[in-house]
Amino acid sequence: MISQFGRNMSSGKAVLVFSLLLVLLIVSGCENKMHTQRGSVNGTVVDTLKNPVAGAVITSHRSLFKAETDNNGRFEFTSLDVGSHRLSVQRSGYYLASKTVEIAYGQVLEGVGIVVEPVDNMITHVVAVRESNRAVIDVNCKEPMSILIGWREKNGARIQLPPTAVLSSHQIVLPNLFAGSEYLYDLYGTTTDGRRYAAEPGSFKTVPVGDMQGAPGVVDYLKVTQGNSGPVLSWSYSGVDPASGFKLFRAENYGSLKMIQAESEIFATQNSFADETAVPGRIYQYGMQTVDLDGHVSSMSALVSIVAGGRIVEDIVWKKAWSPISLNGDMIVPADRTLTIEAGCVIRFAAEDSGRSGFRPNVCELIVESTIMAAGIDNDPIRMISASGVPSRTDWDGIRLVAAAGQQGSVLKNIEVSGAERAFTIYSSTAEIASISVRFCQTGFSLQTASGTAVSGLNVEDCQTALTVENTFDCVVSDFKAMNVANGVVFAGNSGLEFSRFELRNVRETGLRVVDRQPAKIRNGLIQTMQTGIITGAAAANIQYLTVDAVSGMIVEGSDLPTIRNCIVVNRKNQDTGVGIEDKVGGAGRSYPYNNIFGYSQATVNCDQNGAPVINLDPLFVGGFEENFSYQLRADSPVINASDRSGQPGAYGSDS
Repeated sequence: MISQFGRNMSSGKAVLVFSLLLVLLIVSGCENKMHTQRGSVNGTVVDTLKNPVAGAVITSHRSLFKAETDNNGRFEFTSLDVGSHRLSVQRSGYYLASKTVEIAYGQVLEGVGIVVEPVDNMITHVVAVRESNRAVIDVNCKEPMSILIGWREKNGARIQLPPTAVLSSHQIVLPNLFAGSEYLYDLYGTTTDGRRYAAEPGSFKTVPVGDMQGAPGVVDYLKVTQGNSGPVLSWSYSGVDPASGFKLFRAENYGSLKMIQAESEIFATQNSFADETAVPGRIYQYGMQTVDLDGHVSSMSALVSIVAGGRIVEDIVWKKAWSPISLNGDMIVPADRTLTIEAGCVIRFAAEDSGRSGFRPNVCELIVESTIMAAGIDNDPIRMISASGVPSRTDWDGIRLVAAAGQQGSVLKNIEVSGAERAFTIYSSTAEIASISVRFCQTGFSLQTASGTAVSGLNVEDCQTALTVENTFDCVVSDFKAMNVANGVVFAGNSGLEFSRFELRNVRETGLRVVDRQPAKIRNGLIQTMQTGIITGAAAANIQYLTVDAVSGMIVEGSDLPTIRNCIVVNRKNQDTGVGIEDKVGGAGRSYPYNNIFGYSQATVNCDQNGAPVINLDPLFVGGFEENFSYQLRADSPVINASDRSGQPGAYGSDS
C-alpha cells in the first residue's frame, strides 16, 4: 500500500517536473522571440536582358554579411538585423548596383530583384582590314570569351560563323563578300561561367573598284591614349571611297583646331599616330579628316581629348570648365613647377598607365616633387576618381607629395578621392591639408617621414586601412573620421605624434595600433570595432579620454608602461566576453586607474586598476540608431564625474 502510494507520488512529481519544464521552454521561447530582432531576405540578381547573374557578391552594409548568387542568380540572407539595409552587388563585368530594403521584426522579405548593368565595352571591335571581297574584324574582350559573329549584306540574309575558342583577343575573317557593298554585323560573347555580353553592332563597306564621286567617309573609332613619348591616336576607316591619306588636327586647352599633319604625312594604310610634340600637363583635343584619291575631304571626325602625361616643363592650370579631365599616364610636377587645379575640377585616372612610367609603371600616379595648389570649396570640391567602369580600391596609385626642401608649400583642401591604392602619401613635404574625403581606397592617408606635418578634417570610408603614420617627428593629426574600414589607424616609429578628436566607427579588425619610438599623445577619440580597440607597444603611449567599444578593449604589448587613463572601455554587442585591458607583459605595479570598464568577462588581465576608485558600471550612453550611435554620456550616468579631475571621462571629456 505504502509502496503503491510512493510510486503514485513519484509519478506525480515526474508529471509536475515535466509540466514545469514545458512551461519554462514555452516562456523561454517567447522571450527569445521577443528579444531576437531579426529578419531575412532573399531575391535574384539579373542583367538588363533579364539573364540570371551567377557568382555575384551581395553585401549588407549594415551588418557586413555577404551572400553569393547561385546559377539561377538567387541569393539569401537568413538572419539580418531589423531596419534598413543597403544591399550592394559586385560582379566582374558589371557596374556596381545597390538596393535598399527595410526588414521588420520576424519578416521574411522575398523576391527582392536587383538589376546589374553590364560594363560598357566588355567587347570592343574594329574593322582592321577591308578589301573588295573580305573583311577582318579585330575583337578584344575584357576577360576571355567565346565570340559568336553574324553578318549580312544590307537587306540580305544573315550568315553566322561557329563560336570561337575562349580567348581575350580574336581576329575573325568574313569571306566571300561583294565589292562596294555595305555590311552589318553583330557580336555576342560568352564567358566560361556562362555570362553573356552583347557588343555594339558594327558596319563596314567593302572597297569598290576605282574611286567614287563626292566626299569620303569619316574615320571610325578615333581614340587617344598615353604613350611613352606622348599621346597616341588610333582609328579605323570603313568608308566606301578609297582614301589617299588623313589630316590630323589638334587644339590646346580647348582652343581652336589646327592641322599638325597633312594627308601626305599620314598614309591610307596607317591606323595610329604618336604626337611627340605634346607638352605634358596640357589638355589636347584631336580630330581627323579623310582625303580620297581625287583630293575630296571628309567632314571632321568626333573629337577626342587627353591630358598629355609626363614631367611638366611649365606651370600648369587645370580649369573646371575642362572637366572631366582624363589621365591615361603619370603626371609629374618637378622642382620649381606648380600644378594648379581649380575648384570643381573632376579628374579621372585610367586603371592602367599607358605611358609605363613613374614609381609604379603599371598604374597612373600624380607625383608632386614641388607644389600642387588644389583648393576646392565646400559646395564645389575637386574630385579625383577612377575612370574604370567597375572601380576597385587599386585602380590608380594616388597622390604622392615628395617635395624637397626649399619648395613652395602645397595646398590640398576640399578634395574627394576614390579608387586609389593610397589616396594620399605624404613624404618629406610642407603642405596645408584639410577637408579631404577618401572613399573606396586601399589606404586613405599615409604620412611617411613627413615630419612637422599637421593635417585636419580628414574623412575615410569603405577602405582597407584608414590612416598610417610612420617614421615622423612632431606630426599632428586632428578631426579625423573613418567608417566601414578593415583597420583604423597604425602609428609606427614616430616621435612626438599627437592624435586628437577622432572617430573610428564600424572597424572590422583593429581600431588603433601604436608602436612608436617615443610616446604618442592620443586624446578625445572614439573607437568602435568588431574585434580589438587598441594595441599599444614599443614606447609608452599617453592615451587618455577615449571611448572604446570593442570585444577586446585594449592590449598592452610593450615593456614600457603606457598611460591609459580617463577612458571608457565597453563591450556593448558581446557582453560578458573578452577582456577590457590586457597587459601581455604583466607584473607588479602595472596598473591602469581612472578607467571605466564594462561588459567584459574580465575587466583586466595581468594588470589592475589600483590607485583610484573602481566603478566599472554601465556608462549609460545617449544611444540611438547603430550607424550613428551616440556615445555621449547621459546626465544620469554613474561615471559622469569619474575622471582623475572629477570630470567626464571618455571621448567627450577634457583634461584642461
